[in-house]
Amino acid sequence: MVFRFLSLCSLFFFLECASHVLTPIPITEETYQVSKQIQWIQTPNKLILKNTSFDRNFIELSLNEPFLTVSEVNTISKYRMASFKFEESTKRTCSEQTVDSIKKETGKITIQGKLSGKNCVTNYQVLFLTKSDTELEFKITVSDETLNRIHLVYASHPEEKIFGLGEQFTYDEFKGKKPFFFTEEQGIGRGDQPITAGANLLAGAGGNAYTTYAPIPHYISSENRSVFFENSGYAKFDFSDARKTKVEFWDFQSEKSVTGTIWLASSAKSLIETYTKKTGRFPKLPDWAYGTWLGIQGGTEKVTTIVKQAKAAGNPVTALWIQDWCGRRVTNFGDQLKWRWYADETLYPDFKKFVKSMNDENVQVLGYINSFLADTDPKKPGDDFTNPLLTEAKSKGYLVKNEKGEDYLIQTVGFPAYLIDLTNPAAVKWTKDLIKKNLIGMGLSGWMADFGEWLPYDAKLHSGVDAKIYHNRYPVDWARINREAIKESGMEGKIVFFTRAGYSYSNAHSTLFWEGDQMVSFGTNDGLPSSIVGLTTSGISGYALNHSDIGGYTTISNPLKNYHRTKEVLLRWAEVSAFTPVFRTHEGNRPLKNWQVYTYTKPDGTKSLGDEDTVQLFAKIARIHFALKPYIQSLVEEASKTGLPVVRHNAIVEPEDKILLQYKYQFFLGDDLLVAPVVESNEIVQEVYLPRGKWSHIWTGTNFEGNRKIQVSAPIGKPPAFIRVGGKSEMLIRSSLESIRNKQ
Repeated sequence: MVFRFLSLCSLFFFLECASHVLTPIPITEETYQVSKQIQWIQTPNKLILKNTSFDRNFIELSLNEPFLTVSEVNTISKYRMASFKFEESTKRTCSEQTVDSIKKETGKITIQGKLSGKNCVTNYQVLFLTKSDTELEFKITVSDETLNRIHLVYASHPEEKIFGLGEQFTYDEFKGKKPFFFTEEQGIGRGDQPITAGANLLAGAGGNAYTTYAPIPHYISSENRSVFFENSGYAKFDFSDARKTKVEFWDFQSEKSVTGTIWLASSAKSLIETYTKKTGRFPKLPDWAYGTWLGIQGGTEKVTTIVKQAKAAGNPVTALWIQDWCGRRVTNFGDQLKWRWYADETLYPDFKKFVKSMNDENVQVLGYINSFLADTDPKKPGDDFTNPLLTEAKSKGYLVKNEKGEDYLIQTVGFPAYLIDLTNPAAVKWTKDLIKKNLIGMGLSGWMADFGEWLPYDAKLHSGVDAKIYHNRYPVDWARINREAIKESGMEGKIVFFTRAGYSYSNAHSTLFWEGDQMVSFGTNDGLPSSIVGLTTSGISGYALNHSDIGGYTTISNPLKNYHRTKEVLLRWAEVSAFTPVFRTHEGNRPLKNWQVYTYTKPDGTKSLGDEDTVQLFAKIARIHFALKPYIQSLVEEASKTGLPVVRHNAIVEPEDKILLQYKYQFFLGDDLLVAPVVESNEIVQEVYLPRGKWSHIWTGTNFEGNRKIQVSAPIGKPPAFIRVGGKSEMLIRSSLESIRNKQ
């Protein structure tokens, strides 16, 4: 007979009984050999799947409280500029659980039971399937399809540390934290003040410690366990209780189940390799990608002049990234673009010829595209903007719809626009043809494939898929479409596009990531330091090739405080970027307010902010990156084969060093180059913690014993970095840097 909570228990033993899972079947002490190295262990208090070789658990479920809870919840999204706020109304909850049967088979465990509560009852099933002795798949199903929200609770060790979770910017370890997973604008400030308060007051766009363009419900723990959830609905992970992990997924019934994989291994590196074997790995970068990518805009004369200036200073420029190839559109937010995806012949007359002329100078040209199509701005009197691509897309039904079935008009920063419906096969083909003709056909060697996180929560899509679960998939498909256009053009391996928004499986499609729109500041949550955390966290979850805009992007003019890029933040940011896969600049959203890596005077006499000293210092830093090309190239090749990131979190390289884990702004380039960049203003001496072994300072050649803190001089142009003496790549790094050490 199946029992739920009994009235007797409720009356006399409520405090004791209400927290337990009821088990109509007797749960006796039992061990069952599921596979050669995996055991099922059950006791009256818990259920465990364990690898006997590692003597570690895949998962432990407590029977002292329900490990599953389901609810029916109505959710309304408030949407502004891809910042989402949710209003929730819970209709009913099944918070009481029974375990009615446990079926044990070779390679498989099946748990069945009921979940119940006021006006709420449903059957559930939890299936564990062994794929190997180190890989376990799970699938949770609930019979009542109107119950759309689920909570899963499983055990955690109090000392267990949590790393990864996609691209995060504030925290690099999550024990005690409550992150959520929903791709959106990262927010302005993200907790740095006063800018966050101001952004929230004016536009609700301040963000917080967990807002990010590219979250992934995947983590690696210090116990060498990796957990990955396949679901794409809004999710929350709660690591605040030292002894348990709580996971919540919304709208899971649209995907029929909660599904995922747990891996065990002997190291974090092995776990990353197995995770990326499943989810995808980046291709190798073309040879031209390892020099300086100058991000400039303003027309043929300006960009040509600045490329020549940089080269004359000894800057190894190999690429010119001109986002305004499609035209410039000035708005209240700053310099923006004409979101119509063909060359602007006013700014760049005979654009194809211009691209070829740059190529003849061994400079590749990159452009810009996103999945929006812009419209006329009704708030701007006399706006003469036209967009024939929008007209065509509307007429053919290629755009995302609203609840009324109309094309979904979205107010972006500066003007209204419409999203292409990437679930419509005809729209996808049209978009790929556009990329092939207007970007690849013009000779571009790459582009920024921007946005991807703006799909409204209540949108209606051609395929009928619920936007609530497609929202996180949209940027993945956006990357896939760009990659397919390249492959279909026969240009695989020659063209690089870089994306900012992503989710699970983005690493199977993108050729490169960048970190989006940081503030032009030293702010902890949204400035230079945050870009380092973004690199190290994202690498754990498969984004092996990542970089940031040198100097940041978001520039704000405000009576209380201006956030304008200074010479110092620009050059310190360049120092960090010298040790990343790609070295690329950006003028920012207000170029004339930001210090630039060039000097330039417009024909009307307007001067950019910059000086000759910056031009020379920036070239000096760029030469560090270019000198490291053989080493970085070897790491990119390794990433393409194993999924290991080029920039590595301390926990990947030195997992046993608990002191090193406290230095979250130090990172490794590969295993054998430790970087300790300056991330605060007015610092010229840097404290560095060196892990085990012996380390050689790249500028002085001085050797230091590890397991201690040291202080080193850190003038601009000589960022603190150390070679691992005896490391596999020691001689490669030394020989690479020898050519510049005495010239810097």
